[in-house]
Amino acid sequence: MAVQFTHKAFVDLTLQELYDLMCLRDLVFVVGQKVTAEPEVDGLDPQCIHVLGRDAQGQMVATARLFWQQSPVMVGRVAVLTELQRAGVGSELMHYVNGLLGDRPGAMHAQAHLEAWYTLMGWQRHGDVFVEAEIDHVHMTRRAVGQ
Repeated sequence: MAVQFTHKAFVDLTLQELYDLMCLRDLVFVVGQKVTAEPEVDGLDPQCIHVLGRDAQGQMVATARLFWQQSPVMVGRVAVLTELQRAGVGSELMHYVNGLLGDRPGAMHAQAHLEAWYTLMGWQRHGDVFVEAEIDHVHMTRRAVGQ
C-alpha cells in the first residue's frame, strides 16, 4: 500500500489534519485498545511535531508525535489504522520517524508486545516492563546515527 508521509508542527496543522489524526488515534487507542486510564487528548500535542500518513485516497492511516525539543526526542502516539496493522504501514511509519530523527537519539514507551518489531526498526529495550494506560510497556531508545 502506498502511504504518503509528511510532518508538521502542531501550529501548522490544518483543522482537518488535526481532526483526522485525533480520529485515528481515538480509533486505535480508545476504541481498538480500550485505553481509558490516560486521556488521549492530554494537552501535549502543541509541543510536538506530528507525522501524518495518508493513503492514495487521502485517508489518514498512520500517525506519530515527536517531542522535538527534548533530547532524546520522545516518540509517542504511534498509531496505524487497525485494518492496516501488519501490512507494512507501521514499518513505513517508523522508517519515516527514524529518518526524521537522523543523527538525534530517540526514546519511547513502546507497548511490550511490539518490542521485537521495534527492535527490527533499530530500537533497543532498557529496563523492566511497566504499565501505562493499563497496557504493558517497555522503555526503548534509538541511538543517534553515527554513535
